[in-house]
Amino acid sequence: MKKWTASHLIALGVLGTDMLATCWVLYVSRLAVRLGFAGSLPYLTALVGALQASTAVVLAAYFNKSRAENTRGGIVYDSALGRDGDWDA
Repeated sequence: MKKWTASHLIALGVLGTDMLATCWVLYVSRLAVRLGFAGSLPYLTALVGALQASTAVVLAAYFNKSRAENTRGGIVYDSALGRDGDWDA
């Protein structure tokens, strides 16, 4: 089994945190509607927005790192080795 890198774990952690917080905010918002809450929930919507922004930054950095690791001299490393479509190798 292949060992996961720190960047992979960070990306998964940020995605998981974002997913859990978004589901929690949706649950609390639904509960507020069901109980007839007449106010607004700006802190909850700000939380979701901030987490979505951080997820975008982390994933962009992760995919740039991944692209840099799989490229050497402008040529995709796997295609240079002749493993273009062979993902099992």
